[in-house]
Amino acid sequence: MRKCLIIVFLFFVMALLCSPFVSALEVDSRGRETMETMEVMSGHVKGEIVIDLKDGTTDAEIAQMMKQYGITMDYNSPFSAKYRLMVADVEEEHIAGLLEQLVHDSRVEYAEPNYVYQILSYPDDPLYKYQWHMEKIKVRGAWKYATGQNVIVAVIDTGVAYEDYKNFHRLEDLEKTQFVSPYNFVSKDTHANDDHAHGSHVAGTIAQTTNNKKGVAGIAYNCKIMPLKVLSSAGMGKTSDIADAIKYAADHGAKVINMSLGGRFSSSVMHDACKYAYQKGVTIVCAAGNERSERISYPAAYDECIAVSAIRDDDELTFYTNKGKDIEIAAPGGDLNVDQNGDGYKDGVLQNTIKVRNPEQEDYSLFQGTSMASPHVAGAAALLVSLGYSNPAMVRAILKKSARSKGLDLKKGYGAGILDAEKAVYTAGFLDGLAKLVFGLLGALFLLSSLRRFPRAPYSVISPHYLVGLIFGACGLFFLPSLGIEGLPAKNLLLRGFPQWDIVLMGAEHHGNVLFYSALFPIALSFLFFPNITLRRMAAGFSTGVAGHLLFMLLAKPAPIQFIPSFLFIDRIWLLANIALCLYAAYLFIRFIPEKALKDRIPGE
Repeated sequence: MRKCLIIVFLFFVMALLCSPFVSALEVDSRGRETMETMEVMSGHVKGEIVIDLKDGTTDAEIAQMMKQYGITMDYNSPFSAKYRLMVADVEEEHIAGLLEQLVHDSRVEYAEPNYVYQILSYPDDPLYKYQWHMEKIKVRGAWKYATGQNVIVAVIDTGVAYEDYKNFHRLEDLEKTQFVSPYNFVSKDTHANDDHAHGSHVAGTIAQTTNNKKGVAGIAYNCKIMPLKVLSSAGMGKTSDIADAIKYAADHGAKVINMSLGGRFSSSVMHDACKYAYQKGVTIVCAAGNERSERISYPAAYDECIAVSAIRDDDELTFYTNKGKDIEIAAPGGDLNVDQNGDGYKDGVLQNTIKVRNPEQEDYSLFQGTSMASPHVAGAAALLVSLGYSNPAMVRAILKKSARSKGLDLKKGYGAGILDAEKAVYTAGFLDGLAKLVFGLLGALFLLSSLRRFPRAPYSVISPHYLVGLIFGACGLFFLPSLGIEGLPAKNLLLRGFPQWDIVLMGAEHHGNVLFYSALFPIALSFLFFPNITLRRMAAGFSTGVAGHLLFMLLAKPAPIQFIPSFLFIDRIWLLANIALCLYAAYLFIRFIPEKALKDRIPGE
């Protein structure tokens, strides 16, 4: 046992050296006017403040607060009780004084005006047949490795034309796009239909149905869209609704959020919601704003969000985009003033959407704005998540590292550079697969060393059956897309190492499942295959491969281990312990193959 522990330690040290491979007035449930008719005062809803109470505040305390301050408070939506997020009706002239009192109330986390945010896009244009913006980010090359399978992307916007309901209808080029858990935070119901056109256009860039012989393409066309309506048909929305939607998305399985909206005021309530989602492993992508300023909009300015600026066909920044050092990455946003590619149409971003503020009709429309740039990055993020990167910090790092650099002057507004989806996905697909294979082979090398006292046993380590098991445990057939081999049956399983099968079988929101990232399955398989020498070799290779994959998880940290806390390095200790168990299991099940069985299978003896 001591020798095995030494082997595992040496295996870990060597792996560290190899880690670089790595319209009518409507009234809502509280009696307030909807966003269509609300009055806006200096950037916030007249007569409203949003109050985020501390967790654990009781109903009795809430009632006492209403009596104490002489206000009416109600939850923003049916989901707000969990977070104690409330909206209060206040006389406009009393807001400042009340806020001063509330911020010193021990029961209050945050209190602020109910700020107004709006969509960040420009008018559309006639039908356009070509998507120059997709070629700009090299999306076809990315599709070799990923199409967003099993990833939920929340579109927090004006809604999406995703269903046939009353005067709404599903867009023709969303016919096969999957939708989950919709909610309308404006009218407080489950019909998050688009009555503006903006949200459907954004959703189309992310996941327009592709390869269906009609319309246009989406970046992560096999992902699932969660339509969350927070903006009215006028393109305006409130802090309370947006913050509510962010937390709702995080609690309902979204791994990517796109917010093509913004405002000039920072909201503590919204920032807290972004922190909540980020801590739950959600990548948040936001439009930087269209004010031609070096100060980006909120929520894009929050550290938890990826701020996206807009470029046009010649890779230059658009005339409207916000710039500055806080931009993280640039993506196609369109410019309807030019036709740089000479195809006869203005260079807007093309997607299928409803006619502006007319959900009964649809078209293929050209829009421009950082609102159009943001979903390009969100779509690319969904591709990365489908490959196992559910850690938002890692998603951000890969997107930025793989971007096409436009120099180091961050004030220009390119951030790390221009989005390159193909390079990003290649990094997370091929290069990471190669690293896992290397780690698996290192495990095999140490097994060879530990078995040198048994002359015939090492043959099992280099047998084809062992190597097949090792590949499927560590990395899968990750190299096939690079060879042009596609259309495989069970492709989503075959191209991944076994621990990542949790994405395919359970969904990306469950990636890092503790059962898959453990020695449970390798050991169980070894016992199951114990009576058969050939299958036992394969199981030993599989166990070694899983050890290599777990080591990659330990070093690269592409996703958290579910149900295992990270404080005091408990998650790392878990991985190290299971790496040791996998290698020890492989050692035992090769060591105790009968010598006669080995001799009978060694060529020349």
